[in-house]
Amino acid sequence: MHPTKLIPALALLLITAVALAQYPYERPEPLVVPGTKPTMLYDDCYPNACVRPLMPNHWPFGGTPPLALVAIGSPAFGDYYNLTNQLLYLGVPLNPPVSRWFGRPIIPGNIRSGLGNLTTGIGIGFTALGEFVATLDNGIGGGLALARYNTTTSDLEKTETWATKDISYIRPADWINGWTLSANLTIKDDASRRNYWVFLHAFAVYSNRTHAGGGRGVALNLTTAPYGTPPSYPPTRWRLLPFTSGDIKPFTIVYDSPRLLIATGGVKKTVDLSILDTNLLGAEVTIEVNFTLIFPKAWPYAIVYYNYSITATMASKLLPFPMYLNSTAFSIRFEIDQVNGAPASVGSYNATIFNRTSCRRVNYTLLHATPFDTAFRNITMFAVAYPEATEFTPMRLDKIVPYRINNFDIVLPTGYRRATLASEGGSPGSIPFVILQWSSRRIDYMSVAGRPATYRNGTMFVYGYAYNVTNWVAARRPDPYIESLVNSTVLHLPTLNPIRHCNATAVVCGTRHYLFRIGVAGSMADPTDVLALGYGARVINASWFGLDVAPGAFQNLYTGSPVTGMAGFIRLRNFGGLPVVLARLSNTFPDFYDRYYRFAFNRTFMLNIERVVGGNAMFTVGGPVVNMLTRYTQDFAWYAPFIHNYRTAPFPFAFDRYYVAHDPYIGSLFTTVWNTARLFTANNTWPPITDRVTVGYAIISTTVDPNGTVILQIWGANAQDTYFAGKLLRDQTNRFTDAPAYIIVFTYNYRWRHPPTAPPFFVTADVYKLSPVERPTHVGTFSLRLVAGEIRFS
Repeated sequence: MHPTKLIPALALLLITAVALAQYPYERPEPLVVPGTKPTMLYDDCYPNACVRPLMPNHWPFGGTPPLALVAIGSPAFGDYYNLTNQLLYLGVPLNPPVSRWFGRPIIPGNIRSGLGNLTTGIGIGFTALGEFVATLDNGIGGGLALARYNTTTSDLEKTETWATKDISYIRPADWINGWTLSANLTIKDDASRRNYWVFLHAFAVYSNRTHAGGGRGVALNLTTAPYGTPPSYPPTRWRLLPFTSGDIKPFTIVYDSPRLLIATGGVKKTVDLSILDTNLLGAEVTIEVNFTLIFPKAWPYAIVYYNYSITATMASKLLPFPMYLNSTAFSIRFEIDQVNGAPASVGSYNATIFNRTSCRRVNYTLLHATPFDTAFRNITMFAVAYPEATEFTPMRLDKIVPYRINNFDIVLPTGYRRATLASEGGSPGSIPFVILQWSSRRIDYMSVAGRPATYRNGTMFVYGYAYNVTNWVAARRPDPYIESLVNSTVLHLPTLNPIRHCNATAVVCGTRHYLFRIGVAGSMADPTDVLALGYGARVINASWFGLDVAPGAFQNLYTGSPVTGMAGFIRLRNFGGLPVVLARLSNTFPDFYDRYYRFAFNRTFMLNIERVVGGNAMFTVGGPVVNMLTRYTQDFAWYAPFIHNYRTAPFPFAFDRYYVAHDPYIGSLFTTVWNTARLFTANNTWPPITDRVTVGYAIISTTVDPNGTVILQIWGANAQDTYFAGKLLRDQTNRFTDAPAYIIVFTYNYRWRHPPTAPPFFVTADVYKLSPVERPTHVGTFSLRLVAGEIRFS
């Protein structure tokens, strides 16, 4: 154990024996446990995540261990992306000191070397309980690590934050990461004039400093006293209920591709308070925490949306007592071990929590931590919390772990805010023990006679690792690269700017405008998609039009020879003048995707006179089954991606591997933000059904790839949906400018009357908007009707 951890740990361990008799799973573990030394290899967990049960001795509660995953960012990330383009998009100036770290050559396995023209990915671990660290039953483990392109795995080993291979240095018992959900409740017995005070802490923080995997469960205390007598805090007598497999919701891999991973799960447990006092039979408390994990593998971060609730219920009408849910507090907490095994220290040179306001006036909390060793101060672990935390600290060891030794005194006092290690008595080289907390303050929701009282809330949390471009510790402000990355790719994405001078532009953070230069239709798309392209062109006034890939690839439809059809075009200079926007990535058929079935942009377009990547915006029309540029866009449209394994897509872009989709969700749009996973599904039959009322869907949204290329996508479940999405955008352009994503639910009624002046209308569109910081909301219903001599959506 590192010396900075040892001193406080010794004091705590002196009284550990008192707890062991009642908490047998909190037995001290050996310094090194055979079989738990994690290995982190690109080939093991890329292009798809490794998903297996937890290491058995990381689940000390009996029964089958829950599932967990380890995933690695794209190892070929640097093949197709240019950091200069990304910095231009982010608005980060290229003059020194920004070039400080990026101008050095890569030395494989040497984290201190610069990145040249490349950026980084990360490696992650995650459990079915919502913890951001895991060791699987086959020994593969991960938490948060820097994963650069084209280097040895020593990058991952050196920078792993929790699941370190060097167990002699940082034991699995010290891998602290996860969430807590606390509540104070009061049951008032007027007959005997007594208060029953219930203190509750639910938690999943992986380990508890005495045993790997021991930090999961619900701790309860009941204190009773006559009216007028205040309770003492913290209580000293606790009842601990471990989470069981029945409390853990299914851990579902919704979608896993080489560039995007989405998983969902959660925990739900109901506690009958009669286990504390038989007088409370029928009084129940239910805690529920749901999560959606989003890992955009080409970016150096992962996003977790946590929704949580506490419900107090006097379940029996025979109980005369009211129960009050007085207050709640949710937290994300973790320690930070940086560059483990470095000769100087695993500690941090500094860990600082900043309160920031985004470019679109959203308040959030931003954590930076950089290693103590001077050789590694060009990398920064960062975390983002939205909404901003109400309380926070970078170093409170005494409160970070929920266990009996500290009497489960884990909630920060209301309004408690400490921003630096020094503010908590730390110094350079200390281990950060971070708590970011959201307290409800006093709410006093009442449950009586079978009527429940529920408090609900949620948080968006981001873990990341990146090269910093400035000495943010000395500057005492966030690193501009990391802050811009958060502002322009996490909290906010490009949006459409209202039409001015006949052009709608894409705008980033309200200041950086991009002209749409190219409109793209799928070369396998239905002609109706091309008509929809025309509607889009009237909105954005693109100067060029193109195809996703060379149409010669599909001459097999006529000649039966796809290889010959493809070869007739791709070996010609500029594809023989064909307007192709996707790059040729291999020298063999089908040429347009790499070994991991990934697409990428051409650098230039049409005789090299138009740049495709970096500094431009383009729009793509037609769905991801028939338009490969739209399919590429799904990798970065993580807020509402199309879920599919593409095994039934047209040849030669039917994929037999690397695209994993949960069967019930295939063919749907899946809204990830705030766990509002409404499945937008439709009858995608083509030609469309016309003998009954049918429903379709479409999406109009913007996103950005790591090149800083802004993409507007317009497509629907079938060509009819795409066509009317384009028409709706043309008719109501300025209604699509407040958010990066709009989902449209179409209702088609072929029994409409003529002329279309009154219901039932042929087409009705219900529009929902969403963003990373905004739950999906219904913003309007539009019908195709006759208005001033023109048939339009209004």
